[in-house]
Amino acid sequence: MDDLPEAAASDASPVPVWRSLKARGWLAAVALLAYLLGSAAYLSHERTRVLDSVAALEQLQRHDKALALAEAAVGAAVIDVAEISSAAAGEDPPLPQEIVLYMENCNRLFAALDAFDPAYALLQKAVVRSYEGLRAAPVRANWIDMRETLHRTAEALEGRRGSLALQIDALTRGYQRQYERVTLESWVLAVVGFLLFGSLAAWTFGRLARDIRALEAHARRIVRGERGVALPVGRADELGRLMHAVNRMAEDLDERERQIELDGERRSHAEKMRSVAALAAGVAHEVNNPLAVISGTAQVLRSQTDPVEIEAGAEIILEQAQRAGQAARALAEAAAPNPAASDWLDLNALVQRVVQLNGYDKRWRGVRVEFEPDAALPAVHSSADALQQVLMLWLASGCDALQREGRRAAAKVRTRGAGRMAEVLMLFPVAGEPWDSAHQRDAQLTRALLAPLGGRLVLAQDAGPVLRIQLTLPIDGTGRKD
Repeated sequence: MDDLPEAAASDASPVPVWRSLKARGWLAAVALLAYLLGSAAYLSHERTRVLDSVAALEQLQRHDKALALAEAAVGAAVIDVAEISSAAAGEDPPLPQEIVLYMENCNRLFAALDAFDPAYALLQKAVVRSYEGLRAAPVRANWIDMRETLHRTAEALEGRRGSLALQIDALTRGYQRQYERVTLESWVLAVVGFLLFGSLAAWTFGRLARDIRALEAHARRIVRGERGVALPVGRADELGRLMHAVNRMAEDLDERERQIELDGERRSHAEKMRSVAALAAGVAHEVNNPLAVISGTAQVLRSQTDPVEIEAGAEIILEQAQRAGQAARALAEAAAPNPAASDWLDLNALVQRVVQLNGYDKRWRGVRVEFEPDAALPAVHSSADALQQVLMLWLASGCDALQREGRRAAAKVRTRGAGRMAEVLMLFPVAGEPWDSAHQRDAQLTRALLAPLGGRLVLAQDAGPVLRIQLTLPIDGTGRKD
């Protein structure tokens, strides 16, 4: 017990921060947050690449649209210029207005293509140079040169558009592959995170639940009085500290119960000695009266010669001697220890003896106790020593309450069988009073004595008023704690 202050101080010291459940929870939360942020950063980078591919694809599609418009305008101009140059064989046809409009449209479309590729300016310069020559001298040779220039430009635009279509197709396939990869990576990261942190959480909480169940089962064993084996502790957190505290609590309870048991034995011995002293005084009175009668009768018989008188005097002497012997035997039975081990006993005979012994106590001379045994009550497997101690304790308490209130009504003690249980019922016609600390200690001692026997104590105030003290025991000893 000298180590208790040190143990208590150890229990009061806080758990190291890095070993506490709170720190582990925060560490798991930080790890989960870091995993989520890392996954989000990676997926954001991949998403940026996908968006870059989308932007490049949109740029190529705008380029393709502008190129298609320019190609269509140049193709239309080629057709018109070829018709004009073929129709005016041997002549120099004038420059029609629609050709002027075609050229203005082509210049505008080529200007739009310059934003995608400056190389289109070379084609535009060639077309502009032929057109300027045609405008300066709309002769057949310039018409033919214009036709050939437009034809080469149309072929160049067609080649550019084919190359652009290949780029769009390659970029589209790359975008699809990137999108599928990002989708797959998102699922993989989600599944890996779930498995990783889910497994960690399941293991942590499973181990925590297992240790809590072990602690609960150990606490139940402590309550039942099974404290021989300490609970193994494999944790260094708050729960581990609690498990160590429960183990120390079990040791403290064992020590306290041993102390209580020792104090109870001492108190029981003192009570028994006081009862024996009171019984001795009562028995002395019971013995002295017969001795006085025997002495007087013997003196009378010395002067008697009548055989009838002598026989009557002898009967008186025999009767008083038996009375004195009965009192002496009662005192011897009260002082002699009963076996503490459980055995089959006659409960009616035990209660009868306790009532008889209580009647010898001169403190209860004015109290009358009526015993009503149950003749059909079978033998009970229990401890005679514990039952006698309990019965004498509460019979004395009830008689004391009767005498304090000055009641003349008789107390009743009954035995009866109730299925597989046997009952001893003590009824005292008193109003009763709040139980003081002495009665509470008596009740604790009684329950401590009855618990190993599977017995139970009930204290109640019935109508009447009647103070009821009821002891219940299993007939066959079922429920004993050996």
